Amino acid sequence: MSTAKPSKRVRKMRVALLGTFGGVVGLGAVTYWVDAGRDTDLADPTAGLTSAFMEDIGDRSPVRFKNVAAELGISMQHGSGWRSRILVEDTGSGIAWGDIDGDGDWDLYLVNMPGVNASGEPSDGKNRLYRNDTDRFVDITDQAGVGDAGGFGMGASFADYDADGVLDLYVTNRGPNRLYRGLASGTFEEVGGLAGVDDSRWSTGVAWGDYDRDGHVDLFVCNYVDDDEGDSITVEDSAWEGVPFALNPNSFDPQPNRLYRNRGDGTFEDVAIVQAVDDPAGRSLSASFCDLDGDGWLDLYVNNDVSTNRLYRNLGDKQKEASGPWFREMGLMTGTADPRGSMGLSVGEIGETTGSMDGLPDLFITHWVAQENAIYESWLSPNGGRHEFRDRTRQLRLGEVSIDHVGWGSAMVDLDLDGRVDIAVVNGSTLEVNGDTSHLRPEPIFLFWSQAARFLEVAKTAGETCSSLHSARALAAADFDGDGDVDFAVGINQGQPLLLRNETVSAGASLGIALRAPAALMFGAKVQVTCAGKQQYQWYASDVSYLSGHAPELIFGLGPKQSADEVIVTWADGKMTRREGVQAGKFVIER
Repeated sequence: MSTAKPSKRVRKMRVALLGTFGGVVGLGAVTYWVDAGRDTDLADPTAGLTSAFMEDIGDRSPVRFKNVAAELGISMQHGSGWRSRILVEDTGSGIAWGDIDGDGDWDLYLVNMPGVNASGEPSDGKNRLYRNDTDRFVDITDQAGVGDAGGFGMGASFADYDADGVLDLYVTNRGPNRLYRGLASGTFEEVGGLAGVDDSRWSTGVAWGDYDRDGHVDLFVCNYVDDDEGDSITVEDSAWEGVPFALNPNSFDPQPNRLYRNRGDGTFEDVAIVQAVDDPAGRSLSASFCDLDGDGWLDLYVNNDVSTNRLYRNLGDKQKEASGPWFREMGLMTGTADPRGSMGLSVGEIGETTGSMDGLPDLFITHWVAQENAIYESWLSPNGGRHEFRDRTRQLRLGEVSIDHVGWGSAMVDLDLDGRVDIAVVNGSTLEVNGDTSHLRPEPIFLFWSQAARFLEVAKTAGETCSSLHSARALAAADFDGDGDVDFAVGINQGQPLLLRNETVSAGASLGIALRAPAALMFGAKVQVTCAGKQQYQWYASDVSYLSGHAPELIFGLGPKQSADEVIVTWADGKMTRREGVQAGKFVIER
């Protein structure tokens, strides 16, 4: 009597399961050893790290946030609130801010996914668009036509891709992606198929940027894994009944990414293979276009989950007359080939904290449990030759505090307007609640406050919501109330979103810089603000978080000063615009 041979997919998953099982056992052993050591003289020196930080901070941190989502009309059930143990449910969905009606304030788009609750009732899984009416948010999803009720939502990003002066919206799905072209009437039409960007793979994060400087903004789309068979796989296919091996991304084949070159006629062509950025071995989640080495051309950094991250250097002028690809992979050469489970990605300049301000972008990356988050500081050799990144995570005390958590969305912003870059991170475990497989373990938010050459985690003193536990995924920053400081929208997996209003008590003033130019010139543009002899830097839309889009207003803290000495914008085509004596408040720079 013969027995049917297991399929290739099942055999592969069994191998992955063995690796996962061994990793879990190993992690459990380490955890047990650390816990046991806490009662001895040989205790793990990081065990009391967070409490040590809190003792050091005392009541000095002014950072405060309040959740005002319900008060201002923001409400959306993500999924059904009940998971059925498939990978796509646990990755969550994104959030994006954009001024869709041109009234000067930030409107909010929330991505959703379908699901079935404990009673067997399906959720609609419809995305939501909320118009900001100053003192309240109004749901205009249906009239705008961007609900995508048939989609399985992942990420979102706003950009005027066709340069008609009306904001457009790109939404990634597990399934066909959507491109919503904005119309002057305030509505949108879905043109993903017509434009050639309706990839049907499992897509996640996106990045916009004019990599070839032809005057048209291009689109990079991250693709994750091929999980088409995941829904049909049962636990009986596993050697160990009850082990959720289908939640392990290693169980599924990675999928190549897309680089859509904008033809300028409303359509795109996929040139990822031609430009050598498809990365078929990567499980990509986030990506950013940014001039990382300061040569004036947009480079591309890609976060991969359980596969090596990629840094693609743009060859720029050297490539304009050549026939080969525009990009060269330089992850190993630059020290950024991070092999961990990378989710969130932020770009900023931390030189004021480290004492090594160089005006080049630094990278902050969130990781899975037991892997620590990472911050890579840009370093350029004194003779202007070799460019690389140095891992400053432990030095800045950003590693140990995150080792027990799973990090997702992130933002490099100035929380208290003192002129120093702080870091916000939302966390949420992918490990299940003991005895309840329908829910994942919630985790705290991190607010890293820059102080005296290190970051101090201050969320526990930042208000009731920040000190509570959440199954958070998305994080998107915006000054939604127009008071000059940075607020946050937070996406909760299988829950209700948070709208965190910044109520930090600060004597600092701020300068909010908005750019007005074609998207091809704005995305990746470098903005330098000089105040009291010190420089600050931000890069337009390069801080991409996780599946999300921050509002494209760059907020600089001026501390006690009421004006900036100078503002310099280096546009994505290399040209510069300079303004002097800019007063605190909102300021628009046009090209």
